[in-house]
Amino acid sequence: MTHWFNVDATLKILGFGLLVGGLLPALFAIGVRINAAGSGDLATADGGVVPAGARRALLLALSWTIFLVVLAVVVVGVLFIARDFLGHHFGFYLLGAKHN
Repeated sequence: MTHWFNVDATLKILGFGLLVGGLLPALFAIGVRINAAGSGDLATADGGVVPAGARRALLLALSWTIFLVVLAVVVVGVLFIARDFLGHHFGFYLLGAKHN
């Protein structure tokens, strides 16, 4: 580590960016796939399509839970980035915002 470049911090940022940048889209894609399976929109092995009436409520609930988790992570991320602004202008000091 030098005085102008922190290798440890750079590796932490890179690791977190890869984790969030790869994990959230993958989790969303899994949710889309599970939602398609739950709504009966999947093709069968012989080329047919499962009828739309063959819905699976558990898979639909799981897919919407995954979507809500992804949405919550995005909202918390935006609030974390804007925490000092929200604290200064609106008085909402959350997620470690500095109280001036």
